[in-house]
Amino acid sequence: MDEVKFCSSCGKLTSSCYTYCPWCGKSLESKTDLSQVLSRSMDKLEKIQLADRLHELEKLETCLDNLEEELEAFLSKASH
Repeated sequence: MDEVKFCSSCGKLTSSCYTYCPWCGKSLESKTDLSQVLSRSMDKLEKIQLADRLHELEKLETCLDNLEEELEAFLSKASH
């Protein structure tokens, strides 16, 4: 199994044969604190998940607004 390094700049996992990160181009020569890399990666993941949840909530809100409009139209036709 090949040894791996974590890029301290972008947090991606790379092969230890690289001197520079193939994703962001930063040097991989310095020792990286794994806990910092994991913390940054988790922060990025949480932001992505939060954005996805907010997007889903916005879609649900739009759907609910449409349903309310349809219900109002239905009820106004039924009362006439």
